[in-house]
Amino acid sequence: MKIVIQTNKIKCDMGTCINHAKYSVVPDGADKSRYVNVCEDCMRKLYNAASAIYAPKNSGIKRSGNKGDKQ
Repeated sequence: MKIVIQTNKIKCDMGTCINHAKYSVVPDGADKSRYVNVCEDCMRKLYNAASAIYAPKNSGIKRSGNKGDKQ
């Protein structure tokens, strides 16, 4: 899967958004009818929502304060 910059004037596929898509999510081996077209605002919201789920959580390990560590 990859994300490409959309060069055509295509409506954003996210819900009730009326903006033009800036990006297309391209599944491997898919034809253009299977692309998901997303505007910049919706891509930012999607990124924030996905990072809330997939971002690494604090492991609970405390740093020892070694030389060179900024505190």
